[in-house]
Amino acid sequence: MASKIRTEVNASICTGIHDRMSAAQRAGLMRLLEDRDSDGTTLFNRLKKPAKGPIWSHFKNLTKRLEWLDELGDTDVWMDGVAAGKVTDFAGEADASDASELRDFVPVKRIALVAALTHKARMRVRDDPATMFCKRVAMKIKKAKAEREEIRLAEREIVEALIGNYRTVLKHIDEGGPAQEALAKAAAMTAEVRQALEGLDEEASVDEVATRLEGRVSPAVLALVKAQVVQAGGFGAVTRAVDGFGGFAK
Repeated sequence: MASKIRTEVNASICTGIHDRMSAAQRAGLMRLLEDRDSDGTTLFNRLKKPAKGPIWSHFKNLTKRLEWLDELGDTDVWMDGVAAGKVTDFAGEADASDASELRDFVPVKRIALVAALTHKARMRVRDDPATMFCKRVAMKIKKAKAEREEIRLAEREIVEALIGNYRTVLKHIDEGGPAQEALAKAAAMTAEVRQALEGLDEEASVDEVATRLEGRVSPAVLALVKAQVVQAGGFGAVTRAVDGFGGFAK
């Protein structure tokens, strides 16, 4: 009984779709099963083709395909009152069949199935440009990120090369002048303080440190700070470091 009722309902739906179409529209759908495309297949197979890759030529082809589908008729009118599930079922049955198999169906059902597939194709071809556009933008973003990373690495190499060259220049500039004298003086001060504190425990008290340095805690500590800063190459930072540290040492 259920099978009989389903058959009657489907037949009624197919008849409704058939009757809402004009004779010219029905003839146009039937030609899809007969006329051949440029690749030798029937135009019916064109309804089944999915969207291709996101390139501009495919965008143009989608526009032409939409115009071609619109010329077949207003499928929204054909499917008026038909449940979306039924449209999907009919379109799926047509998609699973080829042109020769559809020719074996009675004309009313044949037209209804092709009409349902045409309706789905029109819906899909309207969604495909948006999907294709999103994929296209995603590809551009990925490529831009890769190019940005390449630029960042290239700039980092340039900066590192410039810093290396600058350090080399600083080492050789004004040989025997104030810069070289400052470096030598800093090395001597560092050696003096380290020799005075050699063997001192890390937990040593302030008094013991003062004894080691003969009561000259503040000058020695300031000398060490000067030496470390100068050896680090921060000539301009010596004054700031000493001034900041001097108040604490005193």
